[in-house]
Amino acid sequence: KMKIPIMAGSSLPTTWRRPAADVRRGAKLKEILAITYGSTDAYGFHALEYCQALAEQRGGGETGIRAVQMLTGKAVWDAFEKKLFDVELFEQAWDRLSWSQAPRDKLTERVPSPLLFRLEYVDGLRVNLLELNGAAAEWSGAWRYADGSSSSSLFWTQEGRPGMHFTWLLNGIEEMILTGKPAWNPERTLLTSGALDALLISRKENQRRVKTPYLELKYQPAWSWKEPPFPPPMRPWSEQ
Repeated sequence: KMKIPIMAGSSLPTTWRRPAADVRRGAKLKEILAITYGSTDAYGFHALEYCQALAEQRGGGETGIRAVQMLTGKAVWDAFEKKLFDVELFEQAWDRLSWSQAPRDKLTERVPSPLLFRLEYVDGLRVNLLELNGAAAEWSGAWRYADGSSSSSLFWTQEGRPGMHFTWLLNGIEEMILTGKPAWNPERTLLTSGALDALLISRKENQRRVKTPYLELKYQPAWSWKEPPFPPPMRPWSEQ
């Protein structure tokens, strides 16, 4: 009635990527592997958002999510051993972290409660997201194309004042206000929030695979990532 568009999302898709990288628009994509940390409900959402921002760029656009599953504890380490995800992509994503709290071979000692988010897309794409509290404290991701090539990046946030990564999210909101159109698809956040809800159900219900026919929605991305200007000097959050 008021002709106000619907828009939602995280700052993570818009933030700096080190190195600057994105899924090639229209390229066939096989798998995305990402690393996250922090609270599952909050930071898990942000991680799903940047994964979806990558995924939606693939050939054919978005096709929706067919099913999800969350593995916990020992099942995560078993997934490493059984190679339920692309371990080479994990190595690439791990190497993009600018700092970590554990050597790669000490993960089982430093991460008491690992989580693995598994997402199955309608077109066959797989997204695997590892929450590694105790070892990782940044966001990173790697992705493999259908031809076997891969790319990776650190999704860098300015963890101090002025917290400039929020600016690029606000720029999107400003664009929406000026044009009357959302700067990126609200369907992205419909997928990520719906997937997170189903993942939490999976965790609660003995890590079962949860089918998500209500997330089998299609859209073509209206947005693509652009590298932000170099960040300004940073000072502690405690300072004004």
